Amino acid sequence: MSENVETEARSLLRLFYGGQFVKALAEAVRLGLPDLAGDDFVPVADLAAATGTRRDVLDTLLRTLALAGAFEPDAAGGYRLAGAFAPLRADHPRSLRNMCVLMAGPYTDAFNGLGRTLTSGESGFARVHGTDLYPYLTERPETAAVFDAAMAELCRPTAHALAGTYDFGEVRRVVDVGGGDGTLLDALLTHAPWLEGVCLDRPTVCERAAARPHLAGGRLAFRPADVFAEVTADGDRFLLKNVLHDWSPELRLRLLENVRAALDRTEGARLLVLEPLFEGEEGAAHALAQMVVCHDGSRPFTAEDLVALLAHAGLTVLRAERLSSGHHLFECAAENRPR
Repeated sequence: MSENVETEARSLLRLFYGGQFVKALAEAVRLGLPDLAGDDFVPVADLAAATGTRRDVLDTLLRTLALAGAFEPDAAGGYRLAGAFAPLRADHPRSLRNMCVLMAGPYTDAFNGLGRTLTSGESGFARVHGTDLYPYLTERPETAAVFDAAMAELCRPTAHALAGTYDFGEVRRVVDVGGGDGTLLDALLTHAPWLEGVCLDRPTVCERAAARPHLAGGRLAFRPADVFAEVTADGDRFLLKNVLHDWSPELRLRLLENVRAALDRTEGARLLVLEPLFEGEEGAAHALAQMVVCHDGSRPFTAEDLVALLAHAGLTVLRAERLSSGHHLFECAAENRPR
């Protein structure tokens, strides 16, 4: 009985230290330890020298992360990166290093406002940081750069899946509404060299994105816009990827109505909605983070919820399927309504 109690206590303590683990892991990423350690055991003294850290403190950090399974120690006092954590390396094709830093920083800090979200449904992020996520990023360029890179990391598998699934053969111009740094459009335009694309987003986002090199070159343009006021670009395909779930029901509807108005300007135009549908236990954790971090009133939705929202905005779903990336694709057309 006492052994079981001791095991339970250790399990609880490990859970209690969860916030410490993610902060420690993000600091290891900032220091470049996943790349420095790599696949071979490296003496902790060498890692400390390479990162300008104290050997004793760094050793404690790495032993802590070994407890979480991120690094593996050897008998000689060296460490290597555990295979399952390879995406924390900068050179990994599916790197998530920036997402790690983002989650451990302002996102995890926002959970200090979880009580507000539980009692009022309002953003814990705004309670802790004094403003919503996007104004917060506008005021902090370094964090905004990490955010852009993290969103690009999450976007690349979806861009690959969409390019391989959807036929853009008859499409000539794609408009990505809230398209961030253009990662999705850049991938699509590279896959289909006859396409041109326009990315609509906040002015500071477009400014950062336009300063970066893009494989699509001049075929990719960035246009500052308030998409909750109007979708100002024309095209024959419009994209909304990971946008709707960030906002309250009222703002979701307003955005979709603005996209529908843009569809009316081009015959045969379509909207492609790409959203993760939060399902199961893993989905619950993602959904909770969304409610804490995103705009007041943000809630996850099921496929049925999304189809109903699209219909309310005057959009008919022509096609729905799950992509290999886990996102769900909904192809929509504007309903014919009396004018």
